[in-house]
Amino acid sequence: MKHIHYPLNQEIRSIGGYYKILEEGILDFQGDKVLFNLKAAHVDNSCCGSGGVGFISVLGYIVSWKSEKNEEGYPVTEVRRIKDKRSQGQIREILKKKYPYMNIVEFD
Repeated sequence: MKHIHYPLNQEIRSIGGYYKILEEGILDFQGDKVLFNLKAAHVDNSCCGSGGVGFISVLGYIVSWKSEKNEEGYPVTEVRRIKDKRSQGQIREILKKKYPYMNIVEFD
C-alpha cells in the first residue's frame, strides 16, 4: 500500500467537512517501524450538524520510506498493512499510553 505524506495542519476536504494531519510518527515495534498519523476531523458541511474528533491512524509497517513522489510532488512511502489482531492490540495500547487524549486508534 502506498501512503502520501501530505503537509501537516493542511485541510483535506471531503463532502461533509475536512481533516488535518496534526503529527506524523514512527513507532518501533518488534523490529519493525510502524507509520502512524495523529489526525483531527471536523464536520462543518453536513445536514446533521457539526462536530469533531481526534484520532490516530496506523498506516502500517514501513517497507520503503519516501521512495518516490506522486504527481503533485508529495513524498510517497510504501507500507504493509498490519493485519494481525494481537499486534494491532499491542500497538493500540502503546499509542493510547503515548497519546491519552486520542480516543480512537484505527488501522488502515
